[in-house]
Amino acid sequence: MNTRGLMCASLFALSMAGCASTPAPAGVLVVDDASRVSGCRALGTVADNELGDLQKKAAKLGGNVALMTPQRTSKGGYFGLQDYMTADVYRCEAAPKS
Repeated sequence: MNTRGLMCASLFALSMAGCASTPAPAGVLVVDDASRVSGCRALGTVADNELGDLQKKAAKLGGNVALMTPQRTSKGGYFGLQDYMTADVYRCEAAPKS
């Protein structure tokens, strides 16, 4: 493949990657006050180093509220230590207002 063809293929791949990104689920409210999930059903715990991805994981569990937990975990990887956030996921009938 010549240089021009390689350049075109690279630009196409980059433009398609930009189209594939999706916004964080708006239906998952992130809170840090435990009283805001009083009366809600606990579904599980999720962890991630990106808030948007954490919200997506909470949505996959069927939750609409994520209560951030105080502990954080540092995990080593190819790019060094990464700080992971954790949240308990809840399903609230009437989601608390932000």
